[in-house]
Order: sequence, then C-alpha cells, then structure tokens
Amino acid sequence: MTNAGREPHGKRTPTRRPDRRAQRDRRTSRVRRPKKLGVKAKIWLTLGPRTLFGSGKADLLDAVDRLGSLQRAARSMGMSYRYAWGLLRELDTAAGFAFLEHSGDGGRTRLQLTREGKRFAEAYRRFRDPLEDLVRARFERVFGR
Repeated sequence: MTNAGREPHGKRTPTRRPDRRAQRDRRTSRVRRPKKLGVKAKIWLTLGPRTLFGSGKADLLDAVDRLGSLQRAARSMGMSYRYAWGLLRELDTAAGFAFLEHSGDGGRTRLQLTREGKRFAEAYRRFRDPLEDLVRARFERVFGR
C-alpha cells in the first residue's frame, strides 16, 4: 500500500481541486497598465520575402496626389526625393503597373495617382483598417482602458 494522498500516520489529506472561479478570474482579469501604454500594428503586403506595400508608401502616394509633386511630397514626409523616387520605382516594378502619372503634356504638369494606383491604395486601406480596429479592441480586452 502506498502513502499517496495520506499523511504519515495514515490520515487522508483532502485533494485539492482546481478552483474554477480562480481560473475564470485569471482569464478575465485585466493587467494594470501604464496610463500612456498603447498599441500599434504594422500591416505590410509582401511579395515573397520582400515588403511591397505598407502605410508609409500609401501615405507617400496620397501626398504626391495631394501636392502634385514627388519632391514636395517627400519633403512633407521628411525624406529625400531620391529615397521616395526609389520606393515608388521599386513599387511600380514589383506591381507591374505605374502608380503615378503626369496630368498632361509638357514639362510642368502635376503628378497624380493612376486609376490602378488609387484602387490599390484604397484596397490596402480597406484591408488594413479593420485589422487595426481588431488589434485595438483586443488590446483593450486584455489590458483594459
């Protein structure tokens, strides 16, 4: 005969059952968090192992469309013209279509999004926005307000 569950003198010790209330409380209790703690999620579209498109490129395209110039758009976002041009050239090559076009003939025309560029940027935002809402809601559920 084994002594499992018994005290040295043969008395039975009560077996401990998991407290269901304590388990539930652990699952639903919120962590105390610093007042300024927040959450950010980055959603990127990839082409193989490389990042193809994200919020930064979407914002750059919007700025070009709004300002009519890649140079002004790059400056407004704190990046060099050469860097912005490289990003968009890489994007055009990877996507297989142009995201930007000139609004007319001649040397001093506005730069604007192509129809395909607008559709792509809008589709990205329709994909990203609900995911960001989900991340925020999950954060609130886990960490509280």
